[in-house]
Amino acid sequence: MSDRTPIFLPEDAALRAIAQGVEAETGDRFFASLAQNLALALAVQYAFVTQLSEDGTRFKMLAVWERDHFGENIELPLTGTPCESVLHGEIAHYAHGLCALFPQDKGLVEWGAESYCGVPVFDAQGRVFGHVAIVDDKPMTDGPRGITVMRIFAARVRAEIERLRMERALRLSEQRYRELYEGAPVPFVSATRDGRLVRWNRKFVEWSRYSEAQLRRLNALAFAPQAEPERQVFLRRYEGILSGREVAYDEQPLRLADGSLGWAAVSTRAIRDQEGRIVEAQTIISDITDRKRAEEALRVSEERLARVIDSAMDAIVTFDSSHRIELFNGAAENIFKIPAGQALGASLDRFLTDGLRRALEESMQAFGGGAARPYVWAPGGLTAKRADGSEFPIEATVSHFEVGTHKLYTLILRDVDERRRAEAELRELGLQNEYLQEEIKQAHNFEEIVGQSAALNAVLNKVRLVAATDSTVLILGETGTGKELIARAIHSASARRDRPLIKVNCAALPAGLIESELFGHERGAFTGAIDKRIGRFELANGGTLFLDEIGELPPEVQVKLLRVLQEREFERIGASGSVKVDLRVIAATNRDLNQAMAEGKFRRDLFYRLNVFPIVMPPLRERIEDLALLVHYFLRRHAARIGRRIERIPAAAMARMAAYAWPGNIRELENVVERAVILCRGPELDVPAELIPSGPMSRADRGSPMAPNGAAERADRSLARTEKQHIIEVLKHTNWRIEGPNGAAAILKLNPSTLRSRMKKLGVERSRDGIS
Repeated sequence: MSDRTPIFLPEDAALRAIAQGVEAETGDRFFASLAQNLALALAVQYAFVTQLSEDGTRFKMLAVWERDHFGENIELPLTGTPCESVLHGEIAHYAHGLCALFPQDKGLVEWGAESYCGVPVFDAQGRVFGHVAIVDDKPMTDGPRGITVMRIFAARVRAEIERLRMERALRLSEQRYRELYEGAPVPFVSATRDGRLVRWNRKFVEWSRYSEAQLRRLNALAFAPQAEPERQVFLRRYEGILSGREVAYDEQPLRLADGSLGWAAVSTRAIRDQEGRIVEAQTIISDITDRKRAEEALRVSEERLARVIDSAMDAIVTFDSSHRIELFNGAAENIFKIPAGQALGASLDRFLTDGLRRALEESMQAFGGGAARPYVWAPGGLTAKRADGSEFPIEATVSHFEVGTHKLYTLILRDVDERRRAEAELRELGLQNEYLQEEIKQAHNFEEIVGQSAALNAVLNKVRLVAATDSTVLILGETGTGKELIARAIHSASARRDRPLIKVNCAALPAGLIESELFGHERGAFTGAIDKRIGRFELANGGTLFLDEIGELPPEVQVKLLRVLQEREFERIGASGSVKVDLRVIAATNRDLNQAMAEGKFRRDLFYRLNVFPIVMPPLRERIEDLALLVHYFLRRHAARIGRRIERIPAAAMARMAAYAWPGNIRELENVVERAVILCRGPELDVPAELIPSGPMSRADRGSPMAPNGAAERADRSLARTEKQHIIEVLKHTNWRIEGPNGAAAILKLNPSTLRSRMKKLGVERSRDGIS
């Protein structure tokens, strides 16, 4: 051992050198620095730090210094090496002859090793973790000095190993926490005192419907409901959490990203720093929206059931096995003549006769014996008692059900006498309905129109002709001449008689709502449109639409009406698509449409569309021969209604009425007859002079605007000229072709023979009118 080269650094210096070399290093860099500085400070060629395998048969280099560089961290077998005793917990020092002592260790030969010194490294539990060793190619005579140094740094190795182990355990714990946090089946979120969201898991992203980027910019107050008082409740709870109040379970609505409300059960705790100050609030959310919806649906269902039970016409009484009443509906109150408050909780026996009690007990025993049917019928012949003790005949059913272990029975019964009274009332109502139907029939005069004058017969002939077609009809005439009656007659005689006749009084509709009334609107189309509305055109689909007072339509609505007549389709207000309709249009007016067109108040193209088949209603003064029939008709009608018995009409009264021009036409005549019936006290109908306006207009007075016989003739001539001009324009457009799909008859929607007849009557000839 005398030829060993002495270690140059004293022990203190070696310790300082090694300590300075490793003080800033951790982990793998610490082990490498320790091996290098051990070799340099102790003046040896080799130094290494190892870790023992789990089975104790091998060791792995954590760091190895070989002369002037780091070697490869390899794993070696323990047996036959100088490290074996060290890794069994002993300190070893071999001053020289190392290769001869351990001939199986080929690595020693490669290194040219002569000497060895090693100390074990123990973990916190006192088990050998690894060892620190130095090897030299010269004898190592000062072994205790190296052992002392290595034992000091073995403790440092143990501390580093423990630190690494704790670090790995912490990383594993954090990883498990992250996995648990991220994979949790409920939403987690944390927010700072100012409401900024700082952490959340995947479930919270899904539940909130916000993206990760949005959440990073979001404040917790974004989840507050917008509506009151829910918003104020949320804010009070939020302030309480920031003040340190922990919430174990609190149900509240929260606003989600799409603006909808989601119900959540919230548990929140405050996170404090080392000084006890609240820095964050951590919240766990359980989505209970489906439960809340189910509870609301159940509540609505129970309310609906309660309303059904309360509004049921039959008495419904629910009771338990001891006959204690638990439900008593409104019909039961009426039948038994007792308020529900006095019946609930009391015994059912006070309402039972002996027969009903026996039938009820038999039914309850049948249920207890496992009867297959849940309902038992109590036949007629039974009676029940009212609260005042009076008996009444009943029909009843009994049912059985269980709530948990609680057996309940429901008795549904009907007062037979009340049913008989209701049936009698129903029969009476049926008779009244037949009478009213007859009255309506007479009132609207669907089957017959009173009169036999030539003027009226001419109108009725036109009605018969046009009713069988789908052509548009324009009814013209003074007010009170029966234009609506003619429209109903056309509809009743048409193929559309089984479909509705929808009437629209264009003059009675408000200007701001007329378009909505005619064409309908979608929900939210304008202020106040809280529901979708079906317009009159859509209601008349398949039937007939009667547009009364068509001359009063505003110009902007006339444009839309023209499109419907042309295309048979329209758009609801606020809708994006068109609605197609199949209907027939009948229009009526007491206005002079020619004058309205001249003044720009009525569209010519709409007039031509409406004026396919015009019918001019004669005023009463032009069908005076119908006056007597009309007077007798109105007399019968109003005398029966008012309760007068009038047998005849004096000739003087009839003459007085015949001399009057009736500017209000048939409507005015009916009013006069009704007033006369009211004033009449005997069997004769007296028509006092005051019932007919003074200064009666003579039927011979043709110049007065109130008796426009000449005006009617002029209107007829004007309409004839308009019709003739329209036919000529269509014929010119078709190059005077009448028949065929592109002929004038198809465009005018007339039968070709009808068109030829109209041309002949109006004097339309190609030789004269076809020259452009």
